Amino acid sequence: MTAPVSLSLFEARWLAEVVRRHEEHHGLLEDAAEPAAASAAAPAAVPDFEGRILCRAERLGARQGWRAAILAWRRRARTLLLVALALALVLGFGAAAGVLGDGSRPVNVVWTLGGLLGVHALSLLLWLAAMALQGRGGGRIRGGGSAGWVWLRLVAFFDRSRTAADLPLALGGLLGRGRLAGWGIGAASHALWLAALLGATGGVLLLLATRRYGFVWETTILPARSFVDLSAAVGALPALLGFPVPDAAMVTASGEAPLLDEAGRRAWAGWLVGAMVVYGVLPRLLLALCCAGLWRRGLGRLRLDLSRPGYARLRAVLMPGSARIGVSDPAPAVLPCPPRPASPAGHGAAAVAVAIELGDDLAWPPAVAEGAEAGAGGTRGRGAWEDGGRLDSREQRRAVLGRLAARPPARLLVAVDARQTPDRGTLGLVAELAACAVATRVWLCAGAHAPVGRTAQWRAGLGRIGLDAAALFEDAAGVRAWLETPEADDA
Repeated sequence: MTAPVSLSLFEARWLAEVVRRHEEHHGLLEDAAEPAAASAAAPAAVPDFEGRILCRAERLGARQGWRAAILAWRRRARTLLLVALALALVLGFGAAAGVLGDGSRPVNVVWTLGGLLGVHALSLLLWLAAMALQGRGGGRIRGGGSAGWVWLRLVAFFDRSRTAADLPLALGGLLGRGRLAGWGIGAASHALWLAALLGATGGVLLLLATRRYGFVWETTILPARSFVDLSAAVGALPALLGFPVPDAAMVTASGEAPLLDEAGRRAWAGWLVGAMVVYGVLPRLLLALCCAGLWRRGLGRLRLDLSRPGYARLRAVLMPGSARIGVSDPAPAVLPCPPRPASPAGHGAAAVAVAIELGDDLAWPPAVAEGAEAGAGGTRGRGAWEDGGRLDSREQRRAVLGRLAARPPARLLVAVDARQTPDRGTLGLVAELAACAVATRVWLCAGAHAPVGRTAQWRAGLGRIGLDAAALFEDAAGVRAWLETPEADDA
């Protein structure tokens, strides 16, 4: 079984934006059937608010299909970019072959250079203008270059499913507040232009190496000196890298007829290749690296806008002021066993019955005495027992413990709800109560409705505090006999 593909931090924030946009229009995704499952799981994972939002979005996105849509978008974007780079390389080579021709006619150096670098120069100027005028808001992706735009639109075009419909808008909401989108699309655009220029430069080199070309320049109204100055200006930077530049005599001779001598052809060929490298390949390479670096730097600084209403309303859920921490320490192997008075105090009650956290459907005090008369504070039958009341609050427990400690009874009945789990708190209270009586019994109320195995749990829990199986009652008859028989053996 293969491990699931993980999202990058940028893609996780993108997914959070998808979830936010959906919930702002359609309400929170959690419902009664799944009560805040994703929200409840998030706080345990990470401490900060944004991290909890990302954790929640990961769970909800996996359920709604958005996570898989983003992973598919990533695969599609990479595949289309590789295909576009290969196509740009081929088109660049084709452009070089079309401009130079098959060598049967002279090559006009001005038209050749303009044909190979003209569109590139125009698109570069447009990119610079777009980046200079790029806005800083609005939730739309602006700038970046036309080639990058086409690539991004193609990525979205090939998945028109309903799940992926919100992905471009969420991406715009995440990146549209600054220039980050422009840097990302610009990196892709410059990479495509770089591939095209590399293809064109490679095509020029290959054709110049395998065919014989003659170079000319032509004009009707311009003086020859203008082309001498032009060739010198264009070749100045390539000359710094070692590319040859035609001298004034070669330029002047090329205007009268195609320059056919070997030195002249090599000078013009080097001048052309140098111009391609310096004014085409190198600018696009540097800009692609610069945009990629700024893109990665921007991703490192990218954060969710937590002031948006869709995130702000989650703060109370994901960052609660208090939380239930559960069990903070392991249960001891042996619970403390209650000490018992050696003999009942002369002024204590013969029998007392108390209830610990009984369900609301269980009546108290219990009608366990046949033909009993209601007396003040208890029930009177053949024997006498006193109602100690329900012990549901801390104050009630303290009051009863104080009263029993002052007047220890001979017999103490503790009624518990058999449907509940015998936790340490309940067993500890039973132990404290048992320490105030000579004999203690525990009555499992509603035992017939208890889950399977719950009686065994109570029996084991009571055994850990020193109350054996004989101290456990499961029926009212046994309770009645024990409470109302003063001569009962309380050992």
